[in-house]
Amino acid sequence: MEAVCVACHTEFNPKRLELGYRTCLDCGSTRAIREMNRKTKCSAPAYNKGAYQYVGSVQAARDLGR
Repeated sequence: MEAVCVACHTEFNPKRLELGYRTCLDCGSTRAIREMNRKTKCSAPAYNKGAYQYVGSVQAARDLGR
């Protein structure tokens, strides 16, 4: 299998493909930054006056504070 980025269709290092990555470094870092920014908005207090925690799913959001 040839190491071609699925986002921008440029070739990248085949060792990166062996590690399981399907994007080049530029596209991978862009996606990682986008995902980090999305996850910063996914936190809420678990209970009254409690510390904030990561809420990863809709079901977890429904169960908060119970």
